[in-house]
Amino acid sequence: MKKTLLIVIITVLAFGILNAETKLKMEIWNRWTYAMEDGEVTKNEMAVKRGYFRLEPKFGNNIKGRFNVDFFSDDINDGVGIKMKYAYLDFSNMLPIKDSKFTVGLMKTYFGTIYDWDYTTIDKDPSDKYKFVSSTDYGMGISGYLPNGFGSYALAAYNGEGYKKTAGDINKDMNFVGNIRVTPIPGITVGGSYMMKTKNDSEIDDGSRTMIDNPDREEYSMIAGVGKFAFGPVNLLAQYLIKDKNKPNVNSYEKVNSTVISLMPVFKVNNLFDIVARYDMYDPDTDTDDDGYNTIVVGFNYHLMKDSKNKPKLFVQTNYQVKQFEDDNADNVSEIMVQLRWIFSETINKGK
Repeated sequence: MKKTLLIVIITVLAFGILNAETKLKMEIWNRWTYAMEDGEVTKNEMAVKRGYFRLEPKFGNNIKGRFNVDFFSDDINDGVGIKMKYAYLDFSNMLPIKDSKFTVGLMKTYFGTIYDWDYTTIDKDPSDKYKFVSSTDYGMGISGYLPNGFGSYALAAYNGEGYKKTAGDINKDMNFVGNIRVTPIPGITVGGSYMMKTKNDSEIDDGSRTMIDNPDREEYSMIAGVGKFAFGPVNLLAQYLIKDKNKPNVNSYEKVNSTVISLMPVFKVNNLFDIVARYDMYDPDTDTDDDGYNTIVVGFNYHLMKDSKNKPKLFVQTNYQVKQFEDDNADNVSEIMVQLRWIFSETINKGK
């Protein structure tokens, strides 16, 4: 696995050097995690939880690409795991729609906040954490900005298997998503997403029956409502997720409805120090009692260094997290996470 990682990095570096202009970026997450359940220590580890190597080549003014390799500490694959996270091209200003771009490849999933999640808290985006959608997938789509800076939109079609598999779980039916964000006044952004998704191909009888005949087939419809509010030093991100899962059998439909409510306030003390919090309510089946749990997160982000654009280069994140189960017989799980994130980027071969 280490040799594979080295080969991939050397290959993409050589690819970047051949292009007129390529941006190179690297980010590492060094994390200590201490977890307890019912008074017993269940985890006490140091690890590289995530690192990524990114290339962003430019092919002229209207075509830009992105290639990401993610790697992480792994006790199975010779100490390091690796996966491809992004591999797409953006074609800008080449469609009859103003301020739009066409994207093709292993690309962002434009659902909820997962496509612009920046890990203000250490935990994942709610859509990712609660298994609604994968953060990236193989597909193509159109995205852009609404007139007069009023917001943004995206329409895309995907394989539906995410990025962790390679042609291992692809359906005959494509998955479709639509997303819109609107900023009616400065400081307030609202929007929503809708996704249709299937899992496992359908099998239809010879015409004598019209119901789907594959008991493993699953159909999903998912909705995300998003609100962002920024007033002075206070920012609030609110999100409501709904997932309807249907398993159509010959005679009936098996339905499961899941919901998530997520609130994340951030208080900016100064340019270097942020106090962060988050509260998630997850219900995997609204028709079943005491099967969900709530998660409370409090912590801070301390920026040791920023670049010329005031973007973080080196910062510490500290989170205390408690997972509270609705089932009175289940013990709460608490975690302390301290993470050092460091980032660097450089533009190579700027051309003539």
